[in-house]
Amino acid sequence: MKNYLILFVIIYAISLTAQNFTFYSDITVETKYNSNILNLSQSDLDRFESGIEPNKFSLETSDDMITSAKVVLNLKHRLMAGHTQINRITVKYDKFLKNGFEDNYYMEFALKQYLSKKLNFGIYYYYHPGIYVNRYDSVLDDENIFRDFTYSKNNYIWKVNYSLNSKFQFNYKFGFSQLFYNEYFTEYDAENFENGIEIKIIPKDWININAGYIFKISNAKAGDAFSCPELVTIIKNGSYITDIFDLTINFPALISVFSKPVNFTLGAKYEDIFFQAENQLDEYHYGREDKIVTFDSDAKYKITNDFSLKYFYKYKFRNTNSPFTNVEVDKEYNLYETGLLIVFSL
Repeated sequence: MKNYLILFVIIYAISLTAQNFTFYSDITVETKYNSNILNLSQSDLDRFESGIEPNKFSLETSDDMITSAKVVLNLKHRLMAGHTQINRITVKYDKFLKNGFEDNYYMEFALKQYLSKKLNFGIYYYYHPGIYVNRYDSVLDDENIFRDFTYSKNNYIWKVNYSLNSKFQFNYKFGFSQLFYNEYFTEYDAENFENGIEIKIIPKDWININAGYIFKISNAKAGDAFSCPELVTIIKNGSYITDIFDLTINFPALISVFSKPVNFTLGAKYEDIFFQAENQLDEYHYGREDKIVTFDSDAKYKITNDFSLKYFYKYKFRNTNSPFTNVEVDKEYNLYETGLLIVFSL
């Protein structure tokens, strides 16, 4: 939160020297259904449904309805030789209907600076104060006790966007994030680094294509989290590297309803994750590879300049390869989400 306040002061100080202020905002309300809110494997779903381990799960139900509200405040002005700059503050809150322990929010500060019509860059900071994953055994407990596996997150992103012409755009992204887990799982504290590129192609007015690649490295504390690591039976190392491939095809005006276009989008993402643990006693990470595949689609209809609707659907699954069969059983999952999003512009 301290970093968050520092960024706010910087943006405010910059704005004092700016000119031609324009203020505008968006309010987004979203309601969606998630079939598997904790990404549980079929084995864990069966354990939950059996009810024989009440301390293992905080769940009321494995699925849930989620209502989200997001407020975006934008300040547009001219700075740096008269070029446009946009400062943005965003707050989003997720409310779960039956599983209140999953309620969460995040905050964002963003600055986007245009250097010309073709070139701009953005600086973004996200703060997630609490993210709930599941309940697991801690290596600090001698007995078989399930603890909440939670963490907070600082996320810093820098982007550069360049338009070669009206048909080709290129984007570069560098990201750095810090994950801080609770006192029972400090070995998972990590620093993540991302480098990504994206190409946007607009061959025709009725279609555009985005293709992207991200290389990510996650360095977990592992044994460095303990003052006396020799007293810990198994040092878990959640470090990994991953390749992420992303493809999105957008049809901005394929059909019209009441003389207004309906925007269709189809997307797919593939993540290949290689864990770096070298200790064979660390069964959940040693020799493990995860493949995560996501398919999504949506249809957006702009009723007025200030009001739009979007219906969306997403299907996601993870396949795990490991020398240990129990890890594959525990870590593979699938889920789907579907819902409606309403955007008001003020």
